[in-house]
Amino acid sequence: MGTLQTIRPEFLTLSHEQVTLLMPYFYVFGGCVLTLMLSVMKVLQPKWPVFLLTLLTVVIGSVTSLNLISAPSMALFNNMMVSDAYSNLFNIVFLASAGFTALASFRYLDQEQLQHLEYYVLLLFSALGMMLMASALDLIVIFISLEIMSLAVYVLVGFRRTDKRSNEAAMKYFILGSAASAILLYGSALLYGATQSTNIRDILALIQSTPAVMTPIFTLGSWMVIIGFLFKVAVVPFHMWMPDVYEGAPAPITGFMTTGLKAAAFAAFTRVFISLGYGKGLSDLVQNNIHDILWVCAVLTMLVGNVVALTQTNMKRMLAFSSIAHTGYLLVGLLSSHGSDQGYAPVVMYLVAYAVMNMGAFAILTAISGRGDSGLNLQDLSGLARRKPFLAFSMAVFLFSMAGIPPTAGFAAKYLLFYSAIQSGEIVLVIISVLCSAISVYYYLRVLVYMYMREPVGSAPSSRVSVWSTVAVAMMVIMTLQIGILPSRIVAVTKKAVASL
Repeated sequence: MGTLQTIRPEFLTLSHEQVTLLMPYFYVFGGCVLTLMLSVMKVLQPKWPVFLLTLLTVVIGSVTSLNLISAPSMALFNNMMVSDAYSNLFNIVFLASAGFTALASFRYLDQEQLQHLEYYVLLLFSALGMMLMASALDLIVIFISLEIMSLAVYVLVGFRRTDKRSNEAAMKYFILGSAASAILLYGSALLYGATQSTNIRDILALIQSTPAVMTPIFTLGSWMVIIGFLFKVAVVPFHMWMPDVYEGAPAPITGFMTTGLKAAAFAAFTRVFISLGYGKGLSDLVQNNIHDILWVCAVLTMLVGNVVALTQTNMKRMLAFSSIAHTGYLLVGLLSSHGSDQGYAPVVMYLVAYAVMNMGAFAILTAISGRGDSGLNLQDLSGLARRKPFLAFSMAVFLFSMAGIPPTAGFAAKYLLFYSAIQSGEIVLVIISVLCSAISVYYYLRVLVYMYMREPVGSAPSSRVSVWSTVAVAMMVIMTLQIGILPSRIVAVTKKAVASL
C-alpha cells in the first residue's frame, strides 16, 4: 500500500491511451522549455516570440484538456496522479488564468520597464504546478506540485525588483508560504506513519475498512495537512499574508494569484478533504469535530473579509479582503457537499465563476494603473465612466457578479452553493452567508459611485489601454454574463467533473 516501494518496470512505461491523457501536461511542459530557450536567444524582438508562444501553449493545453473532459478516468504513474474530468476542467481554469494574465501584462510590463522574458516562463511553470496539483493522488506529489507553483509565484510577486513594497510582499509570502508548506509536509509524514501510505485513495480505503487506524497521530497529521491548505486559501485566522502580498505584487500577478492559486489550492484540498474521510468513513464524533471547527472558520472568514473590506480605499486591498470573504463561501460549500445531492459541484462552479470575474477585475486594474501600481485608490477611479466607458462598464459587471446580483456568474454560483447548503441542513450558515453577502454589496457599489457619479480627480491618464487588455476584459465580460444567463452548461460540466471524484 505504501508509496515508498521499488519502482516496477510498468511504472516507467506508458500506453498510447495514457500518453493521450498526459498530453496537456506534455504540451505545457514543452511550452515552458521552449519559452525558456527563446528567452535566452539573441533576437531583435524577443518579447514577441515568447509572448506569442505563451499564448499558443495556453490555447493548445486548454483545447487538449477540453477534449479530454469526456474521456474515462485513469490513474497514472502507479496511482500517483489521475486524469479525469475534474482535473481537466481545472486545467482549463489554470491555463486560462495564465493566458489572460499574459494578455493583461503585455503593456503593463512595458510601462513598468519590466519586460523580462522570464515573466512568461514563470507564468507557465506556475500553471504547470497547478495542473499537477489538481490531478495528484499522492500527498508527496501534491507537495512537489505546490512547490513548483509557489516558487514561480514567489518570484513573480517580487518582480518589481526596485519597489520596496514588492520586495516586502515577496519576502512575506516566501516565509509564510514556506512555513505552511512545511506544516503540510510534516502532516503528510505523520499520515504516512499512521497508515503506511501517502496515497489519498489508499488512506480513504484504509480508514473505511480499519477505523482503528485513526490514532492520535493520524488525527494530528490530518489537521496539519488541513491547516496547510487553509493557509494557502487564506482562511481566517491564516489570512494575514494575503492583503499585504496582494497590494505589493504587480497588479496582473495579484489577479493571477486570486484566481489560479486559489483554484489550485481548493482543487487539491477537495481531493484530500474527501480522502481524510469527511462524509464517508469517519465516526460521527470525529466528523462533528471537523464540521464544528471549519464551521467557525467559515463564519469568521466571511465576517472578517467583508467587514474589513468596508474600510479599504485601495482597490487591491479591498479585493484581497473580498477574496478572503469568498473563501468563506467556498468553505460553506465544502462543509455542505456530503449532505447534498449536488455533491461538490457547487464548489467547483463557484471557483470557475470566481476565477472569471476576478481575473476581469484585475485586468481592468492593470490597464488603468500608473507606474508602480499607482492610481488604484477609490479616488483615482472617479469619473472613469467618462474617461474609459468600456472599462467602467466591465468593472460594473464584475462587481455585480462578486456581489451576487443577477444575471451574472456570481449570482448563479452563489445560488447553487447556498441551495446545496440548505439541502444539507446548514440553515444558520446560509443565513450568515447571505447577511455577509449583503454587507459586501456596500463596498462593491461604492466603487460604482466613484466611477459613474464623481468628477474626475486630477488629470486623466494619458496611457491608452492595449488591444490585448481590451480583448481579455471583453472575453471575461462575455463569460460572466453567459454563465449568469445560461448556467445549465457549466452546471452540467461541473457535475460531471465532481462525479469522477
